[in-house]
Order: sequence, then structure tokens, then C-alpha cells
Amino acid sequence: MARQTGSDGRPHSTNIAVDCTAEYLIQIGILEGDLNLTLRVEPPPPDDDAPLAAAERRLARSLLYRWRTEADAWDMTDPEPLPVRWTPSRQVRSAGEHVPAGSGADTIAGTFLGLPPRRRLVVLGTAGSGKTVLSVLLTLELLARRLTQGEDGVPVPLVLSLESWDTRRQSLTEWLVDRLRQDHPGLPPVDGVHPARRLVLERRVLPVLDGLDELPEHRRAEVLDALNAGLGGEGDAVLVSRTDEYARLDQEGKGLRHATVIESLPLRPDEVANYLRRARPPARAAAWARLLETLQKEPSAPVARALSSPLMVWLVRRSYERHPADPRELVDRERFPTRDAVEAHLLDRIVPAAFPPLPANPGRLHPPRTWDAERAGAWLSYLALLLSRREESELAWWRLHMAPLPRLLALPALLTTGILLSFVIKAGMSGYADASPLGDISVTYAVTGGVVFAAVARSVTASWFGQRLAEPRRSANPLLFIQALRSLDRHARVGPQVRLAALTGGPVLVVLLLALYVFVGRDPALVWFSVGGVLPVLLMIVYAAPADTVDAATPDELLRGEQSALITTVTLVAPLIGAGAGAFFWLNGGSGGWEAAVGSWAGASAMLVLLSPWSRWTLARCSLAATGRAPWPLMAFLRDARTAGLLQVSGGTYRFRNRRLQEHLAGQRAEERGTAASSEPAPLPALADSRRFTVERTADHYRLRGRSRRLPLAHWTALGTIMGFFVVRFSVSGQWQDPATWLVLLFWPFVGALITVAGFLMPRRRMELELTRDGVTSVIGRGRRSYEWRHVEEITVRRAIVRGRDARFYALQVRLLADAPRPPRRSRMGEGWFFVLPLGLSSRVDPQLAAALADFAGPRWTSSSGGR
Repeated sequence: MARQTGSDGRPHSTNIAVDCTAEYLIQIGILEGDLNLTLRVEPPPPDDDAPLAAAERRLARSLLYRWRTEADAWDMTDPEPLPVRWTPSRQVRSAGEHVPAGSGADTIAGTFLGLPPRRRLVVLGTAGSGKTVLSVLLTLELLARRLTQGEDGVPVPLVLSLESWDTRRQSLTEWLVDRLRQDHPGLPPVDGVHPARRLVLERRVLPVLDGLDELPEHRRAEVLDALNAGLGGEGDAVLVSRTDEYARLDQEGKGLRHATVIESLPLRPDEVANYLRRARPPARAAAWARLLETLQKEPSAPVARALSSPLMVWLVRRSYERHPADPRELVDRERFPTRDAVEAHLLDRIVPAAFPPLPANPGRLHPPRTWDAERAGAWLSYLALLLSRREESELAWWRLHMAPLPRLLALPALLTTGILLSFVIKAGMSGYADASPLGDISVTYAVTGGVVFAAVARSVTASWFGQRLAEPRRSANPLLFIQALRSLDRHARVGPQVRLAALTGGPVLVVLLLALYVFVGRDPALVWFSVGGVLPVLLMIVYAAPADTVDAATPDELLRGEQSALITTVTLVAPLIGAGAGAFFWLNGGSGGWEAAVGSWAGASAMLVLLSPWSRWTLARCSLAATGRAPWPLMAFLRDARTAGLLQVSGGTYRFRNRRLQEHLAGQRAEERGTAASSEPAPLPALADSRRFTVERTADHYRLRGRSRRLPLAHWTALGTIMGFFVVRFSVSGQWQDPATWLVLLFWPFVGALITVAGFLMPRRRMELELTRDGVTSVIGRGRRSYEWRHVEEITVRRAIVRGRDARFYALQVRLLADAPRPPRRSRMGEGWFFVLPLGLSSRVDPQLAAALADFAGPRWTSSSGGR
């Protein structure tokens, strides 16, 4: 309050209130003159969390829609949620809060949210017991509370498969950030960037992690160690696993710290009967009556014990909901005397039930096609067999070219397509050839130059990204250059010094070469090398990397992303190669600039297209469809199989809804072909002569001795590339009638066969493996490797990685402790593993060798399931 004297001699006062809320304004005293009241209302300071909260709400809505769709496909909530029950695990003791038994989505959500002070939950169960159903129901209930009940403190559950987490390269935080960016690229930006990092760092998302038991055994402990480290003291998480696999880890002290452990219980027969009674079609009540009566009155019957898992309940509902399928046959104990017999029968009927002959309602947003059930079963069985042979569970369209038939047809298809494209290019450029003083030779050299420069660009990109180059490229927008640079750096397989030198030195080199041409010497080769050589390599690297904000969330989006990336390389990288060649002739004052530019562009485009993931996918799809192993519209079939509940989407890949379903379908395919789905390998290394190997075992040592032949095959890739180059060249030039042409082409296979035969006829290599109480020693030829047990953290069988590339065979490998001496570089297998002994094309180990490893290595030995 300020008191002053006015110009008229009368006192007046001023009252100022700042940053307050006034409900009443009272003036006390004698008022002389006017009363002036001035109010200035300023808006409240902006809420910094508002954009992040909006992004969080959009993420929750997207996930709620996605998981409602998945739950509908699996009939989890129709007509009501499955009556899945749980209890505190009897096999694994909880390290966190003890909770009572319960059932239902609302109860498990309340149980989870009531865990103090850390909300960490482990959901265990046997195969098909309902642990995944529990995790999905928990996810749906948490999202519903977050969006419809206004509980803003509920975290947004993010369901992820642990298969996609490379713990050696990424921390938990970085992995969650990457998955949010990849699976939800459309979230509104916060401060100009994707909100994934802030959502993770501020613990607004709850990781719900499935698939621990599906990981290779040697990776499970790694993942749990990384998970414990990433969660720290306050992080929340839900982990889903099979009981036995997690119990073994917990006994080794590798469990999830501070976690409450619950276990899904078998469904009660009376609850199953009530659920099926409400779910059955009303018109078929009589057909279901006998089965429902058996479930209520004979809980020990084979069919009652079989229907104790949500998977089997789902199968019986789908299999018998339509006429003429009769559920009364399941009660026949002569046909189905055991639980296994009932389950096998239900698994046999699931494909016909999932693909009924009736067409779908055309009013649906994406109505599925009508598929022949018998053919659909054969296709799914073949895909399941492919996954089982590779000991994988994720079906990725870009890996289908690794099936036996596409691999066999790859080289012939490449050569045939190259020849056809050559004739097309020659016919299209005939006018240029006629106008050129060199005729067809100018076209030949132009196309050849384009092929060579494109091959160089692709080779440099392969060295940069390693095996990732075979994966679909998820960025193809030239306008998203900064995002592509970030992804380029994150997915690189070269060191930071190389990345820095390439990303800074490459553009500098382009500018320097052009400056040399302008200011020093007018040599057109400088322009050709900079514009047609260095610049395409840089752009190829940039646009072969997945960008952060446009990564696809479904297999179809990945395929569309790869197609757009291919178009980008053909319209951006290949024209630069052509422009460099054309500039060389133009700046020389010659007249062959246009034919050089167009020919080089055509050759580069052909090379980039033929070696792209899209072309491999096209070869795989066409070859498998032509032989009846898959349908022609394969992606549409996989989408419909997912709608039917047979498959589920995990990021950009499909996977069978349940591992047991995959194994059953794979077994069916193997029985049809009269083979085993997975046969035991020979107990000795590949190409070994069993008569030349001996095993000596005592209490103190195990020694395997023998000799093995070599079969050199790696050189055929380079020779095939050279042959393809000459085929393209001769096709363009039309020299097929020249005998020298055939001599050149036959020369390279002759050289390859000579190298292979010479290597095979060389003296057998000495191969030895010795296990003692002190360590393991191997001898291959003249090379000797020795590791002491006190330096070894783990020994297992893994895929061999040579110079960062998959060598496509398995080897016995060790992982050393941090303070152990480092072996020579030639022994490195990547990711901290070191080579011991090659074992062949399978990850399975001879029982005698496995027993010896368990004896001498003790807990360091872990059997492998075939993963890397």
C-alpha cells in the first residue's frame, strides 16, 4: 500500500496485489472522490509437460487399439475375459511383495499397481497355460484405467519380445527408446524431437517383456543381468516366462531383483464349461451339451485336463463353432484316451477352423480372403518347418530367401535377369550406339562402368552396416537427411574413428576434387571420381540406414519402406553415377556424353535392384509360390492368418501365436515328407571321417582326436560375381557367337572347381579337443588355442562370426572374464566370444561331448538352442 498527496492537496492511496487470487474485495474507510479498480489477468505459465502428456495419451490410445484387436483375434474377451487364475509361485520365491491368489484382468491390474515400492511382476506358467493371456489382460486393463478412468499415474504398458534386444549393443533405456521410435513413429514431437527418450527416462512407460524362455539358453542370463542393471533401484517391469526356464535362472541368482513372482493356474473345468456355454452359438446348444456336461461332472476326463489351458480352449471354440464339426467326439475315450491325444487332435483342426470356406463380411475394414484350408495348412506347415530348422520363432519376409529353394535359384535367377536386362538396355540404347563413333562398344563400357561403380558403393555400404544391409531399409525420403544420418551412426558396424572420418572426410573429398578440377587442372577424371564415385557411396550409406522417425511398425510397412528405399537409390544414387560418366565425356569435348550417362545409370540401377532385399524377397516369394510351398499373395495370407489368431505381429515380423503350435505344424510337414523335423547331427565335426576320430575319456581329461578334410567354398561367391559381370558384358555386346566368349566364361568355373578340388585333396587337418580340470585346449592344423577355466565365464555352442559376418556354421566358443588375457585376433567371434572348435551346420552337441563339458566346465557350460 502506498499513500500519496494529489495535486488538489487531498491524500489518496494505491493498493497493489500481485500473483494472488481474490474472492472478495473490501474497501474500509471514508471514500472521497472516485474509486478506480484495475485488474490485469495474466495467463499462467505454460505447462512444460503438456506436449509430453499428449504424446503419452496418443501412445496409450494406439496401444489400446492394437491390443484390443489382438485380444479379439484370440477371443480373449468375447463374450468375456477368459477365467485365467494365478497364485504366488511355489517354485520360485518372490523377492518382492507377497500377493494373494486371484483371477481376472481387474484383479491382476490392481495387484500390480498395489506393489510397493517397486512394481516388478514375473508371470510364470507352462506352455499354453495362460501366462501370455494374463499379460495381455493386464495390458488392456492398465490402458483402460489410464484412458477411461482418468488414472494418470498408471504407466503405459509396452509389450515387447526380448528377441529383439541385443544386450551387448544396447542398454535397456536405448532399446526401449529405439522400439518406441520404430513401432510408434507418429507420436507428436516434444521440443522438436520424438518423445521416446523422455517417455522412457521419466518412467512413463512400463516394459512388459515376453519370450525369455524362447531365447537361446546362454542369452537368458545376459538379458536378466542387463534388465536388472537397466531398471536400477526404482524401475518397474513385467516379465513373462515359462516356469522351468526362469526357475533355473533364479536358482543361479539371475532372477529379476525385487520382483513379485506369480504363476498361472490351469483353468477349472467348471469355469471352462461356463465360458464355452456363453461363447457357443445358441443354435448349437445341443451339440455342445455332452461336452459341457463332461467338463462339469468328470474333471479328471482327458478332455477336461486338455482344456485346462487357454490355448486349448481357444482351439476347441474355433474348431467346433460351425456345423458339421461335432464337439461330442472329444468325449470319446476310445479315440482320445489321453490328454495328449485330445491336444494333438485340436491342433490338427485349428487351420481348417481358422480358414472357413464362407467369405468374410465385405463391410469389414480389411476383409480377409477365402483360403483353401488344406493348402493354407500346407503353407503354414512349411513356414513353421523353416523356422524350426533355423531354431527361430520370428518369421521375417526378408529372411525367406535363406530357404533352400531360393538359395539354390539365386545365382541362375541373377544371371538370367542380368541377361534379359542387358538386351533391354541394348535395345533401348541402339540409337545412341549408332550415333557413337565406337558403336556398341561405347554402350558396353558405359553399362559396365555403371555396374562397377554401383558394386563399389554397395560393397562399402556392406562393410559399413555388416549383416544389416540384408535387412529392409526403413528410410527412403531424401528430405529426412538428418534423421538418416542419426540412424546411419547408430547402426554402423565400423568404429567411431572410421565413422567420423567418412562422414566428415567424404564431403570434403568431393569438394576438394571439384576444386582441383576448377583451380588446378582441367582433368575430367576428377569430376567423374567425385560425382560418380565418392558422392554415390556417401548417399548409398546414408539411405541404406533406417531413419528414426519413419521406421515401420508392421511387416507390410517394412516392405513398403524397402520398396521406396529402392526407388530412392535408383532415382538418386544411380543418376549420380550416370552423371559422373557423362560429365567425363562432356568435359573432354567428346560426343558420347549422353550414352555414357544413360548407360551408366542403367547398369548401376540394374546392380542396385538385383542385389536389394526387395529382389531377394521377390525371388523367394515367386520360387516358393511356384512350387506350392507358399501362396502368391504371401503377405495377404500372413495378414489373414494373423486375423484368424494363428500368427501375431512382433514389430516388423510375424510369429506363431504359440511355440507349441509352431512345433506341431513343423512336425506335420516333416511327417508328410517322411523326415524328422530336427534330426540329431553327427557327433563329429562336418566332413570328418569317423574312422579317423577317437575319443579318450578318463576322470581327469577328455580328448577328441582326428583329422578332417577341407572343402573350400568361399571363393565361389567372388567367382560368381565375376562371371555375372562377364555375362552382362557379353550380353550387351552380343559376342555369344565368339568362341573366346565361352572360353572366358568356362575359365572361371574351372578355376573355382580347381580350387575346391585342390583344397579337398590336401592332407587332412589335424583336429583335437582336450578338456581337463584346468581348462580347454583345441588344435586345428597348426593353430592351437587354450583357455583356462579360471578365465572363462561361459562356454557354449554359437554361430561362428568371422570378420563381423555370419559364417553359417556352429562352433564351440568361450566368453572370458573381464580381467582374462585377450586371445589373438583370429580367435574373435564378436560380441565378446572366442573360437574353440568348429562343430558343423547344427548347434546340437554329441551327448558324450556335452557330458564331458558339463563335468569339466561345470556351471560355465550352457547348452545352446541355436541362437547367436
